[in-house]
Amino acid sequence: MSGGEQTLEKVEQLSYFDNRALYYLCNETPPKTLALAFLKLNEKISGSMLGVLDVNRRKFVHELMAIQKEASEEEKVAAATGLLLIADGLISRNLIQKKGQFYYGSSKD
Repeated sequence: MSGGEQTLEKVEQLSYFDNRALYYLCNETPPKTLALAFLKLNEKISGSMLGVLDVNRRKFVHELMAIQKEASEEEKVAAATGLLLIADGLISRNLIQKKGQFYYGSSKD
C-alpha cells in the first residue's frame, strides 16, 4: 500500500478480518468511535469485534453504545469510516496483511 492508497472501501470488508486483525483494530480505535461504529455496522461484524475485546473494555463500549444510541446518522457513518481509516493504517504498518480477499493479523513475535 502506498501513500494515500486506501485498501478498504466499505465496512462490510471487516467481515473478512480474522480475530487477530479485529483485535488490533479494536485496540487502535478509541472506545467512543467503536461504540458509534457498532451502532452502524451489521450485527455479525460488530459481534465479532465485541468478541475480541477484553471484558472491561467490552462493558465500557456497551455503556457508550447505550449513551450514544441517539447520535446522528452522520456521526455513526463517520465512526464507521474512521474504522476503515484505522484499519488501513494497520495494513500500511503490516500489522494486518491481506491475502486474497481475507485480512490476517500479523504475529508480533
